[in-house]
Amino acid sequence: MSTKRKINLPSGYFSSASKEKTPLLFLTSDLIHSLKRIPPAHFPLVREISLDLGISSWAVNFISPDKFVIDQQVILLPENLLSEDESRSILIYEDGHWKKWQIFDERTNKFYKMIYVAPAKPPTIEISGIKMHITQNSDPAQDTSCKIKSLKYLRGLVLDTCTGLGYTAIASAQNSAVIQVYTCENDINVHRLSRQNPWSQSLFNNPKIKPILMSVHQLVAFFPSEFFDSIIHDPPRYSLATELYSPSFYRALYRTLKKGGELYHYTGDPQRRIRRIPLAVDTQRRLKKIGFRAVKLAYSGVVAQK
Repeated sequence: MSTKRKINLPSGYFSSASKEKTPLLFLTSDLIHSLKRIPPAHFPLVREISLDLGISSWAVNFISPDKFVIDQQVILLPENLLSEDESRSILIYEDGHWKKWQIFDERTNKFYKMIYVAPAKPPTIEISGIKMHITQNSDPAQDTSCKIKSLKYLRGLVLDTCTGLGYTAIASAQNSAVIQVYTCENDINVHRLSRQNPWSQSLFNNPKIKPILMSVHQLVAFFPSEFFDSIIHDPPRYSLATELYSPSFYRALYRTLKKGGELYHYTGDPQRRIRRIPLAVDTQRRLKKIGFRAVKLAYSGVVAQK
């Protein structure tokens, strides 16, 4: 079994250095519309609702159809922020007002939007129209579980190459056989959304998880050879991060993986209608060329051993 080893990672990149206040309240469109359908004559009333996206619930005192009290604070429900057909949008209460839980970054020219999936399920993120998790007949928790279960053994020191909202790192750290999870995020906007996300908080308070705000393409060079027992590589779509599908990066992962260690590589099936060879099949070929063995198709990707 692996033990923790001290390594010299670059200073100033750890996510804890940019901690932000976690907002108190979240509302989904279905909850807002259900409250507004209650006849005014039924108020005041007490109703059990969740304000942290289904993690917990409270008995909330509604003074009127558009006003409730929590922690002795009067909160007004938002007016006209969400239309009836915005079933996947989420509102966040921050600095005394409601706003849609989304960001547009002029620097990256990308639009980041948190997406409601289902009751009591973690949200996902959509970046310029591309969802981070499989949600058709699934949800982020199930998607994460399927990726992790593609590995025969998850243990020891784990590298989660692309943090996202942190669900993979969090689920990996819950495994008693895992000692430490190193997880990397290159996009400050995604990092900030995960700071706010109630479902991501273990990413920052579980001592088994070391979140690092840096591209894994750069970071992997700081790890010694044969350091990791397991690697979970869940990169953005190929067209958005070609360097994370490159032979040089695969060689770096191979170098840092222990002999007998496992790699899971999510590929998805982008451009399946025009690709002559599916990306997963092409990835199989390229990983074999690097030296990986027992390279097999797995859930939405490929699994391999060193």
